[in-house]
Amino acid sequence: MLHSLLLALTLGLQGAAPAPTQDPKHQADLDHDKEMGKRYSVQVDKEYKPSEKKELQERVERIGGEIAQIARREKVTVTWGDGRLNPFDYKFKVLKGKDVNAFSLPGGYIYIYEGLVDYVETDDELAGVLAHEISHAAFRHVATLEHEQNKFDVVQLPLILIAILSGGGQGAMGALQAGQLLSLATGSGWSLKAELAADRGGFEYIRRSRYNPTAMLTVMERMARDERNSPKIDWGIFRTHPPSRERAEALVSAMGLAKIPVQRSAVSTSLRAIAKAGDKGGAEIWFAGRKVVGLSGPDAARRAEDALKRLNPMFDATPELYEVLQDGPKLVYRHETLLELTPEDAAAQKAKVGDLAADALRAVRGALYVLSFRIWDER
Repeated sequence: MLHSLLLALTLGLQGAAPAPTQDPKHQADLDHDKEMGKRYSVQVDKEYKPSEKKELQERVERIGGEIAQIARREKVTVTWGDGRLNPFDYKFKVLKGKDVNAFSLPGGYIYIYEGLVDYVETDDELAGVLAHEISHAAFRHVATLEHEQNKFDVVQLPLILIAILSGGGQGAMGALQAGQLLSLATGSGWSLKAELAADRGGFEYIRRSRYNPTAMLTVMERMARDERNSPKIDWGIFRTHPPSRERAEALVSAMGLAKIPVQRSAVSTSLRAIAKAGDKGGAEIWFAGRKVVGLSGPDAARRAEDALKRLNPMFDATPELYEVLQDGPKLVYRHETLLELTPEDAAAQKAKVGDLAADALRAVRGALYVLSFRIWDER
């Protein structure tokens, strides 16, 4: 990501030799990255405090280790960077702080803040974040940028780095100057190339693992939504991983070519219909923090769980509102019954079955409407 690339470029600018292009020198290239990353990691460790939460460190090491194993042995598509198989001994460290951010250094040093570990909703989403960072290192993006360093004013690179690491705070420079320098960095186009390449690489790694690639998309979508809704919050990751429709569309396209369905409900708790206990032994179905319907009777819990098996695939398909219909006491989607209300459900809520089904239809359509604002529309 931009954070790690600028860090490596700035610290290693003086005397850093361009990466050799001949295969016999491959090991020398790897050693170059390892030595560079080791030096930079010493600097990072001086500036940032490690997390004191042992459970977070263990979780990151466990999930990151699984993806790292794949990266060491699998050669994947590289749209930008070094396309050779570059195996590194990856090291993962959780940093103290609420920043929603992560970065990588050459040679396989991966850093992630506590804030981002807490932000992801599932192990799948954490795997997606780590797979993206691993890709930056595996594709030797810093070495690639060393070849292109003449695109930047050497004097300005340290300033860009300070702006990123400090968030443009008073300790480094004013926010306006930081923004101008970041615009210089991202305006050249190489930051987007690196991000798209790391997205594709992360996808290739995660699809070979036990994790679901959709998680990379849900993290990207949620961050974009939260950035829109909370413009005053300093989302560090937006300076270094700017989410964009182009990135989302590229990821969805790769999933389509691989015949991997988009299953948001499988990887994101906030985009998954769930069942909750209701009053008097009943059950309720909720989606995105909103109640969809209440069920009653001795089999209410079972009926709710059965409905979830149909509702979640429907939400994953992101249909148009008009595609979900009412047929008497039933809610129907593409000729399949999503949910059927009973007289017992109606009696418990002192309503007619048809009216209760109509209320449920409005709730489901309302949930689809909310969903449309939380995702990148891939159609």
